Amino acid sequence: TPLRLKKLYVLGALLIENYHEQNKAKAAAMRSKTDSKRIDAQAALSGLLAEDDSVSVIDSKMIDGAWRGAEACHFYMLAQQQLYQGNVDAAMKTTLHLTDYDDILDPLEIFSLLALASCAARQFSVCSRAFIKLESVEGMAQAERDAFQKLALDIFTKNSPKDNRTGKAECTGCETLIPDYCQVCPSCDTKFPTCIVTGRPLMDYQFWLCPVCKHRAYEQEIQSHKFCPLCHVPI
Repeated sequence: TPLRLKKLYVLGALLIENYHEQNKAKAAAMRSKTDSKRIDAQAALSGLLAEDDSVSVIDSKMIDGAWRGAEACHFYMLAQQQLYQGNVDAAMKTTLHLTDYDDILDPLEIFSLLALASCAARQFSVCSRAFIKLESVEGMAQAERDAFQKLALDIFTKNSPKDNRTGKAECTGCETLIPDYCQVCPSCDTKFPTCIVTGRPLMDYQFWLCPVCKHRAYEQEIQSHKFCPLCHVPI
């Protein structure tokens, strides 16, 4: 199940983080035992930079990979929950972020969910793009592809592929007003982080940051939570 997969991904990420922290502590202990008089400042700085480089290339990829799996499961379950609760606009925004994880989750599942949520939210421009993606999914049976094409024809015969309502938000990079569901600013290419509580793009200058998994949330949204929604560390 997605919940079990999320727990496994989180556990794996925390174990990797713990291993990395232990290695850093060992390296620091070894440096402290060395006679500081023999090490000039340049050599010490070079050593630290070399360590950071090795971490960024090796450990960071492992950590990021584990957290990405947890994020994919988390946002998938969140979008489903929002949809079943009737919060279709929120479900659409969460699923738009979920499209970044088509290397982990089945693209058919992602874009079917996006088409459903955006249609229910009457955001037909988003819905149109979701159907285009659905019709290009590889490995789909022809009968299923034909069914999607027929459904798209039925929807867009009655509705033009335009969003019926568009909330606006100010880009934190260039201050341009953009649709509030944008993951990337179309004017300056600023990529927004995603609120771990709501699935919305995070467009505030101030936000809550989890001390363990380093994921972010709107400050007003995290106030009702006692644990991080992703890694479940007490807040």
